[in-house]
Amino acid sequence: MTIVNFVTQPATLRVAPGDTVVWKNTDFVPHTATARDGAFDSKTIDGGKSWRWVAAAAGSHPYYCIFHPNMQATIEVR
Repeated sequence: MTIVNFVTQPATLRVAPGDTVVWKNTDFVPHTATARDGAFDSKTIDGGKSWRWVAAAAGSHPYYCIFHPNMQATIEVR
């Protein structure tokens, strides 16, 4: 996942259980990747930094940035 210009790309990412998802923040401001269902929370990802999460089980995980709630995307684990 790439965070660029206050947008997370791609909007939907499909992965398998056990896959590692990496968010790379290319913006100059901090962002988060916070799942609405509590599956993950990156806390703060500073500009130029990244964060990793291992998808443990199947499910759909919509998430957003706590600092910029209009930034939304979904991880689908199948």
